[in-house]
Amino acid sequence: MKSALQLELQDLHGLPYIATIIWFVLLGISLLAVIFYLFQKNSSSKEKVDEISPSKKKSRAKGF
Repeated sequence: MKSALQLELQDLHGLPYIATIIWFVLLGISLLAVIFYLFQKNSSSKEKVDEISPSKKKSRAKGF
């Protein structure tokens, strides 16, 4: 005769395997989100620099 604890442990037999897969999936999604955020941040800062540069060129005084 098995105890209640042994029966519960038998029901959780595949849980570590499934939990590992879920953990790696969530880790991958998090890493993709960070990479996407950094890519968006870098591309938006480059656009701002490009927009500022032409306006500075227009305000410069021309030489003789």
